[in-house]
Amino acid sequence: MTHNTPIENKALAHNARASKHKETYKLLEKNSAYRIGVGARVPSTEDLSFFVEVVISLSSKPDKVDLARLERTLKCLRSLQEHGYTLTFEDSTRISCEKKPIQDLNKEYVEVNLLLEPLK
Repeated sequence: MTHNTPIENKALAHNARASKHKETYKLLEKNSAYRIGVGARVPSTEDLSFFVEVVISLSSKPDKVDLARLERTLKCLRSLQEHGYTLTFEDSTRISCEKKPIQDLNKEYVEVNLLLEPLK
C-alpha cells in the first residue's frame, strides 16, 4: 500500500471532532517492516492537533532473529528519534514512534518515508 494522494487535513479534523473519543486515524502504508498512519486529536482544550505514527516490527518472524534487519531497524529508530519522534514499545515485537503536533502532514509523510528507506 502506498500513499499517492494528499492527506486530507480537513477530513481528519472533522472525523476527530465527530468521534466519541475525539481522535481519528488513517493508515497510509503497511508492509512487513512497518506501518505509517496519520491522525488528529481534539484534547480537552479543543485545540486540534495532527500526528504521524510509525509502528516498526523488530522481526519478520516471531521465532527468528535477523541481526541485519535489527541493525537497519536501529538506524531508522535513531533517525526517527532525532527528528522528534517519541519511541515506545507497543508490545514485545513492535515499537511505536509518534510525532506531534504536525503542521504539514504531507511534508512529514514524505520525510518519514526517507527515514524508513533502510527498511524497504
